Parts: sequence; structure tokens; C-alpha cells
Amino acid sequence: MKKNEISESQLVNKVTEIIKQKKGKINPYEIALETGYSIDDINDALKRLLEIYDSKIQADLKTGSVEFVFSYPLIKRGKKTFKEILAVVADKSYQIFKKIYKISIGVILIVYTIIFALLVLAAMVAASSGDRDNRRSNVNLGFIVDIIYAIIRGMQISYITREMSDYYQDSSGLYYRSQRKEPKKSFINSVYDFVFGPERVKADDLADAREVMAYLQKVSNGRLTAGAISLLSGVPMDVAESKLAEYVGKFKGDLFINSDGSVYAEFPNLQKVSKELLEGKIIYYFDEIEEPYVLNGNTTGKNIAIFFMNLFNLFVSFAVLNAPIDSLGILVFLGVFPFVFSLLFFLIPLIRIPVNYVLNKKRDKNIVRKKLFRAILKINKPATENEILNEARLEKNEVDIAKNILNEMLIDYRGEIEMNENGVVLYKFDKLLKDISLVLNKN
Repeated sequence: MKKNEISESQLVNKVTEIIKQKKGKINPYEIALETGYSIDDINDALKRLLEIYDSKIQADLKTGSVEFVFSYPLIKRGKKTFKEILAVVADKSYQIFKKIYKISIGVILIVYTIIFALLVLAAMVAASSGDRDNRRSNVNLGFIVDIIYAIIRGMQISYITREMSDYYQDSSGLYYRSQRKEPKKSFINSVYDFVFGPERVKADDLADAREVMAYLQKVSNGRLTAGAISLLSGVPMDVAESKLAEYVGKFKGDLFINSDGSVYAEFPNLQKVSKELLEGKIIYYFDEIEEPYVLNGNTTGKNIAIFFMNLFNLFVSFAVLNAPIDSLGILVFLGVFPFVFSLLFFLIPLIRIPVNYVLNKKRDKNIVRKKLFRAILKINKPATENEILNEARLEKNEVDIAKNILNEMLIDYRGEIEMNENGVVLYKFDKLLKDISLVLNKN
């Protein structure tokens, strides 16, 4: 290596040092002046750092150049806060408990129902030993098959996958992804859903990147702005700018500033992006919502049957606990264990009722936000509050909450409030609208 040459890793390290010295805010020309390295090499190093560290891109209006703003101190992308780590640990713990409980549900519910039924039957009915033996043999064969099936279904980690999902229309007219509806849900799946609720579509870590790549290829001809990212995902502009920086680093985009100072990126090397990412489906933020949270999705008949099966187990196990039994093994096997299990069987769905209520309220608010977002795009100019609310086609019970959400959106999308010549207050979302227009109009 010649004396004036430097390796890519050395250049990245050098640029990182300069970014730290400048406390996160830098443009390529400053680095070139300080180091003497070429702008192309510096931009390559910066793109690598955009991919690694939390950052965003903005226009330096004084110099007319692109400015890179890194979080200071430098924070790696995807690094979780302590609160987020606790949330992940809690979720993983719940998923493990859920898996173990699911495996045992079919076994325990069926086994103990039969055991307790036989005990009660033996105490109440004096039948011939021949008839009793025949009855037991017939019952045993059936419940053994159910047990094996329950264990297999409970242990199937891939039992429900992303490929099994489809789109359904909500009463609001928006679409949501949900697991395929079974034409006739099996009893054991109804038992699982009674406790934990229906399985939801699992998050796809590549979904956002896949959608953006499809948008670049099919809609914007390779051009991307922060506003376009908000159009696809609904994230606030600050987050969208960070995502834009990440995509520029990850997919080797080129940065530009147009005449009004808006930053955009072009991706001339889309053909080099993996086929998996280019095969994404484009669904705009205002068109898709979360699926509703339901308690179990079972028929009334199945819920009644499941309820009384478990209630029966709960009562009999409680009676065993209060019976004068000296054997610790019998007390644990026929008393403590089924009693605790049966309590949890009722307690978990009871806890889920208020949780689902809160989550559905949050979902309702998100639907209103999407309606307002769509209205702002459709009007496409400064408008009064009433004009936006009317265009959003809100329900009567949504109007008050929509007013609060509209003010939140002013902050999230860097909107402004101004008065026209008649003193009427107008809501302006110029930054968002210009960014979206920029990717569609080559100027």
C-alpha cells in the first residue's frame, strides 16, 4: 500500500473519529478538507456508517450540500434501551409459558376431565364390573388419540406461519392481515384460543425494507424521500429521515438536494438488491390496519363446552383439596396441580379482556389517524380543520379524538398552522406533501 493510500476500514475509522469530534454533525466536504481524501471515498465511508449508526440526512442550506447528522454519542442501529430489553424478556417469557401451557392444555384438560368424571361416576353409580371395564376401554382409546393430537399441535412451532395469512376488510373500509380462517376449527384449537386468543400474524422484520424496495422499483423509479417512507409506514418525519439514511447506507443510494432544499436519494443499483426484497407488496400506510383483538373467536357452543369442562375440573380438584386424604401424592396429582391449572385457564382470558379493550382503543385511534393522513394527501394543499375532518369521512364518535390527533400529526410531519387573508386557520403539511411529490415528479 502506498503512503498516501488508505484501506476502507481505516477510512471508516478516521471518518468515525471526525464525526465524534464534530459531535455527530458533518458534511463530506468538511471531511475532505480535513483529511485530503476524495469525496467519493468519503461518501462510501459515510454510507457504511449510516448503515451502522442511528443517523439522518438533511440539507445544509448555507452550503447547499448534504449534511449527515449522527446521534451523539454514536448509537448503533437496533440497539435496545433497557426498557425495550425488559419488554423483549417479558414477551419471550410469556411465549415460553404459552408454548408449555399449550402443550399441556389438551393433555390436562382432557385427562383430568375423564379422571374426575370416572371418580364421580364411581362414587355415584354402582355398575357391573363388566360394563364399567367396557366403558373405560372405550373412553381411554378416544382420549389417548386427543392427547397425542394436542401434544403434536402444541409443539408445532411453525403451526401458524406468515404464509397462512390473508387480507380481510375491516368495518372502517381498511384492510388488515390475519391468519386464514379455518372452515371448521378443531376442538383443541378452540381450547387454545379460549385461553390465549387466536394467533396473530407475526411481524416480518424485512417487511418495511421489502415494501420500500418495491416502491422504488414500481412507483418512484428509484427515488426516495423521508416523506415517501412516511407514506408507506406512517412513521413521523424524524424516524423516516433515520430510515432514509439507513437505506442509503444499506442499498448504496446517492444523495441529492432539489431546488427547494429537500433531500432525496436515488438507487441506481436496484438490480443488485436481493430478489426477496424486490418482491415486496406495496400497501400505503392509510390502507392497512392491525387486525382487531378478539377474545377467542370460538362459537358460543364451543365456549360453553370448554367453560364447563374446566369448571368441572376446578370444582372436583377443590373438593379433593378439602377431602380427608393423607397421601401427599394424591393431593398434588388430583388436587393442587389441576386446581392451579384450572384457575389459570380462567384467569388468563379474564386478564386479556381489559388488555384487549385497551389495544382495540389504540387501534381505533390509529384508524382515525390513517383517515386523516389520507384526507391530507387527497386535499394536497393548506386546509381548515373542518375541511380535513370532512374529507376524512369520520364517524360521529371519532370527531373529537380526530382533532387531537390532527394536532399530533402537525408535530410528527412538521406541519404548520397559518392564517389566510380572511383570518381563517389553515393546517399546512408542506414538507410531507413536497417529499411525496418529489419522488413522483422528476424535477
